[in-house]
Amino acid sequence: MANPSRIHSLKRPAIERMLLIHKALQKDDFPNCRQLANELEVSSKTISRDIDFMRDRMLMPIEYEPSEHGYCYTREVESLPTIDISEGELLALSIARKALDHYKGTPFEKPLSNALNKLSASLPDTITANLTELSDTISFKQGRMSKLDDDALKTAIKAVLEKRVLEFNYKKLGSENASKRIANPYHVTNYLGKWYLLAWDQSRKAMRTFLIGRATDLEIRKATFEVPNEFSVDDYLWTSFGIWSKSGDFDVRVKVDATLSEYISENIWHPTQSIEPLKNGGLVLRFKLGSLEEIAQWILS
Repeated sequence: MANPSRIHSLKRPAIERMLLIHKALQKDDFPNCRQLANELEVSSKTISRDIDFMRDRMLMPIEYEPSEHGYCYTREVESLPTIDISEGELLALSIARKALDHYKGTPFEKPLSNALNKLSASLPDTITANLTELSDTISFKQGRMSKLDDDALKTAIKAVLEKRVLEFNYKKLGSENASKRIANPYHVTNYLGKWYLLAWDQSRKAMRTFLIGRATDLEIRKATFEVPNEFSVDDYLWTSFGIWSKSGDFDVRVKVDATLSEYISENIWHPTQSIEPLKNGGLVLRFKLGSLEEIAQWILS
């Protein structure tokens, strides 16, 4: 049966080990890695990495004294450097922690969770308690998420990063069969819980937006490409009411009844929107869009 104290030590956060190393150095007994490793029940390599971090990243005045075969402080040190965090930063961290739900089922879920857990472990106990309490007061209601193969998303992102041509089979909504696509992938974006690939379709010689959940057999080719200087992700998405590819330039006017005018006016539906009040309490909502499909669906909703 495993030693309970051994299990506890393995779970001890790095910041806790460093605090104990700091206290040992304060005694001027010249502790070495082997002694500290035995006391904290970890490996000597772990202690060595902790000391390196304290010296190089936390700028602690630690030196190895060969004559004493151990480490020491070169000047008096009262305490470890503390992490100062404002109330606003604490709130932002709490929201980020809750927002992780948005990435469940994706390749980002585990590394993001690990990163936030490591950050939380380095905070003082009082701040960690407040962080937990704040997180319990916040929640997110996510949009619909499409079925997604993790490997497909990873492959798409890899192709974008390496600027390499991507080949895949794609089944458009309503189509019976998938067709082969060869594209230059420019960007990956998440919209309402679904992952999309913005890419230049080589056969159609135009930008297209692909729902990654509908793409199969993704293969990165050796051929590379350069993203045109004039391409801007913000500009490309800005023309759309949602995520659909641009198909033209449209000036859209929507006349809204007085019963809905308050609800409509309290939301920002698109960056280009403008609102003209009407005498009867209604309003006219204006947009400049690159497609009409999604605005039509929105109106019907």
